[in-house]
Amino acid sequence: MDVSPVLPDVDALFVVRTDYSDEERWGAVRALLADMEDDRWMPERPVRMRFVENPAYHGLPARQILALLPDGYVDPLLIIADKVTLDSPETPFLVIERDSGIGLRVIPSELDHLHVNIYIGNVDLGGYIETSDADGLFRGLGE
Repeated sequence: MDVSPVLPDVDALFVVRTDYSDEERWGAVRALLADMEDDRWMPERPVRMRFVENPAYHGLPARQILALLPDGYVDPLLIIADKVTLDSPETPFLVIERDSGIGLRVIPSELDHLHVNIYIGNVDLGGYIETSDADGLFRGLGE
């Protein structure tokens, strides 16, 4: 499979789709992210997402997707919507820290908060990993 084309060079948070088994479910998953594209957390720089859909990326592991990022990619994170994302009722996205390559599964309602805090340097993804549940999924900081 040829995956040589790099991902598009844009100033946005990439959401890369790597599972093409269910178009209807993918539509529902995309809708979950619509709320992130507002300015409630960071009015000076609202999150702009770029949905990257290319069947050549089907089943690719995160490390290969990271290798496809253009040199000008500025966001500290990459979001991957894979088979686990689409198959699980909690829709846990795989969030990858660009520089370290570490990853964490995150439920959709926590993505914007996590993204803002990492983007402005309050914490790195490792801080969220430490507070994730026993199953390795970040569901929030709790009460």
